[in-house]
Amino acid sequence: MRNSLTVALLAALVAASPVAADTLTDLLRHKGVLTAQEAASVRSAPLPEGLRGLSVGVLGYVDYSVGNTGVAGDDTSSLNRFTLTRGYLTVKKRILPWMSARTTADVHQDSDEDWKFRLKYLYAELSPQDVGLLTQMKAEIGQGHIPWQDFEEHVNPYRAQGTVAIERAGIFNSADLGLSLRGNLGGELDDAKVRTGNHHYDGRYGSWHVGVYNGGGYHAKEHNDNKVVEGRFTLRPLPDALPGLQLSYLGMSGKGNTDPSPDYTVNLGMVSYEHPFGIVTAQYFQTTGNAKGSLVDGAGDALDTEGWSLFGRLVAPGTHRKLAAFGRYDHFDADKDAVVADNADYDLYVAGLSFDLHHGNMVLLDYETVQFGENSGGLSKAPSAGNNLGDDQRVQVVYQIKY
Repeated sequence: MRNSLTVALLAALVAASPVAADTLTDLLRHKGVLTAQEAASVRSAPLPEGLRGLSVGVLGYVDYSVGNTGVAGDDTSSLNRFTLTRGYLTVKKRILPWMSARTTADVHQDSDEDWKFRLKYLYAELSPQDVGLLTQMKAEIGQGHIPWQDFEEHVNPYRAQGTVAIERAGIFNSADLGLSLRGNLGGELDDAKVRTGNHHYDGRYGSWHVGVYNGGGYHAKEHNDNKVVEGRFTLRPLPDALPGLQLSYLGMSGKGNTDPSPDYTVNLGMVSYEHPFGIVTAQYFQTTGNAKGSLVDGAGDALDTEGWSLFGRLVAPGTHRKLAAFGRYDHFDADKDAVVADNADYDLYVAGLSFDLHHGNMVLLDYETVQFGENSGGLSKAPSAGNNLGDDQRVQVVYQIKY
């Protein structure tokens, strides 16, 4: 009776945590509580259908920032607060060998600073057969990744500090509703993690991602019937001699998400080099308007913008790759042709240290400052003549939670 109850309890445990159950089973068999036959029956207990191929993960950023934020009239207001800049709950399910699905909920604060969940991703993922050089393909159907941010954020691992340059400038965000297809070029790079420090987007000759989307992003109502065509193409020109070197291009074309709809185009190029002990990237981009349709002049015509960004990371020797120093510089001009006003730009500087506690659970300490041109409307804002914002300055501590 006692052994039957023990076997039943262990069978329930193996469904929830196979590793823990196997360890406990071995211990009970060693102590003579279970026979070899009983231990084998526990190990053979199948997972319930609903748990097969299921995974759950959490990623969150607990942020403490102290400093000043710029306000109009060359003034500042004080900043001293704890916040959750992001909290993601992700559930993935393998349905068939060639079919899976993902749902990600995103914690955010509304205008009243009330915490709410919104949908970041919800898509079916299909895996077509390889076609020549096009390998490891994945099709996303639903609200999925657009081609750029997920790629850059796996090169620059400091999303916890803030968004990437083109998103911080207010051009587009990281997800949208539509259809896309992505994959590698020429199979996988051998030992990518060992040779470059990164196993994501590990195509031997590069990777690619193309899609058609509504265009408004994942937290905006669709205000027109236009669709935006987007594509990223990345080449790894020297996979044997310099496996960490990649050349990337991003292009987008459509209309901004307003009615009437201004033009919206993006052209971005980036050179990146990754090594287990360091990362360097340099990018340049030009756009006409933005996804929201808010970067416009008084007549509603899209403004031409220009920006560039530099990023570097260096891992400290003798720290088992846990301690690293990083730095970043962004420049963005929301009106490069001075249609509304000249000096509608900003310069952003970041310098900091990071320490990886365990498998992506990380602590960051950094200093950030943003210096605004006299006619800048602010980060991700349209130009504002005579706005004259004071400088943003902050010391930031972030705890990245990941499991």
